[in-house]
Amino acid sequence: MNVATFAGHVGKDANLEYTKSGKAVASFTFAVNNGKDESGKDRQPSWIKAVLWEKKAEALAKHITKGRMVAVSGPVSVEAWIDKQGAANAVVVVTVREFTFCGGGEKEESKAA
Repeated sequence: MNVATFAGHVGKDANLEYTKSGKAVASFTFAVNNGKDESGKDRQPSWIKAVLWEKKAEALAKHITKGRMVAVSGPVSVEAWIDKQGAANAVVVVTVREFTFCGGGEKEESKAA
């Protein structure tokens, strides 16, 4: 089963767009804390891309803002590409099935139908 759950802080406001067929899609990245290394220093966070579709995208995109803590769950994939300088890049992508705002303030849960 390909399902993972991550929690972290949003890096920048969600981006809401529409496909050519009119489906709403929102995406954002968030930083997942990786704890401390053996010497007690903070490890670099892992950056995860989250993608929400249709009603979930439209309902939540305006509330997913830089600095908010979120938890997401869904299937995971990897997007890989070569940039203009010829460097290889990759990002972990979660297609969001469940979403929760964490850490107080506004809380909204959304589950796939």
